[in-house]
Amino acid sequence: MDVYMFSGSAHCWKVLLGLEIKGQRYGETPLSPTPADLKSAEFLALNPRGKVPVIRDGGYVLPESSAILAYLERKYPEPPLFGRSAEGTGAIWKAVLDFDLYVSRDWTSHIIVPIFTGQAQAKADAIRQALPACHVELARLEATVSKGGWIAGHELSAADITVFPTLEALLRAAGKKDAKALGIDLLPFEARYPALDAWRRKIKRMPAYERSYPAYWRKIDQAAAA
Repeated sequence: MDVYMFSGSAHCWKVLLGLEIKGQRYGETPLSPTPADLKSAEFLALNPRGKVPVIRDGGYVLPESSAILAYLERKYPEPPLFGRSAEGTGAIWKAVLDFDLYVSRDWTSHIIVPIFTGQAQAKADAIRQALPACHVELARLEATVSKGGWIAGHELSAADITVFPTLEALLRAAGKKDAKALGIDLLPFEARYPALDAWRRKIKRMPAYERSYPAYWRKIDQAAAA
């Protein structure tokens, strides 16, 4: 199985986490987040929308991170990521779609991307306006994991690996110098959202986390530590 992706994309990390948790071998075809790669004729033949991630498994090609997780679940049932009962599957899919449709897009387009692309000052007002809604969703997630320890139910699921990469990108953005200058109040995260922070630490202790950690971020981390 080959994964077309670019390092640092939350949706790509989500797929790699799923593959690692399932214990499956895969290759990576790294792309750059530019039209030269994503809008090339070769890539558009795989995904006409020109977005990553995309998997190629033999002759089968599939884009969209949540669809890819569902494919992996059917092909490699253990360990399960979508529950073992109808009720569990429903709850997990609800959590996945809830985050994908109503949260991830706002965090990414209004906060994460502007900061990562050096537009924090130019879009300062829009970023500040997005923060109250961001905190509302974080408070909901905090209440959820306070009850069961995970995003949906009492064990790791596709819901967790859907939320985790985007939350990590959000917090990484919040730690950037330009973001700090805006007074973004997401850090220190553990002080405001202790249950969510404990949940993050559980995932970070998993071997799948270390094996799938974005190489681009790792390179930046190493350079900063040098």
